[in-house]
Amino acid sequence: MCNRANANKDGVNNMMYLSKGLAVQKSTEEFRVSHCGKVFALGPEMARLWTNAQQAPKEVPAGKENYIRRLEQSGLAATTKERGDLAHYRLLSGCIICPELDSDTKPVQTGYDGRIWTWIEQAGLRLTASELIRLEEQGTKPVPALLGEQGRQELTEQIYSSKELIWDGTLESEMEWSPARDALVMSLLRLLRMGRLFLV
Repeated sequence: MCNRANANKDGVNNMMYLSKGLAVQKSTEEFRVSHCGKVFALGPEMARLWTNAQQAPKEVPAGKENYIRRLEQSGLAATTKERGDLAHYRLLSGCIICPELDSDTKPVQTGYDGRIWTWIEQAGLRLTASELIRLEEQGTKPVPALLGEQGRQELTEQIYSSKELIWDGTLESEMEWSPARDALVMSLLRLLRMGRLFLV
């Protein structure tokens, strides 16, 4: 279920949102977004709101809560009432991180972002933000043995080496307090702004 937007004592909405899915048709007449095998046709206002938070978390505009609620119910947005870095983590932790392979932007090959991009692009499974934080927390590098379909099982075992983390929601809760959280979230947001990622 979506979070109901609250207002603070000054009447200002405090909910943030982040768009999910991939735009597959953009025109003045029709805007379509694909998500998990379904294609959604969005009207002008819904399309504007979805596009607004496609590359970065945004505050829900006053009076637009119902639109955002409809996007969330369709799987096209994640929302949170948190603020700041924790809000960014909560929004991303509700998404699967996917590489945008058709992007025209320059490839990411080096440094911290390059390492994260390697995981996202070459891992044998689609990783969540909390799984990427777990790998960073462990100091695990994207070596060939952990990449591709042949490395899928070993990578999964590496991430969930503690049996307690297998339970639904446990990893997300644990990684919320990880010292590796903020750097990883910042990296994902940079890659998102560059058009290298989309979220599902």
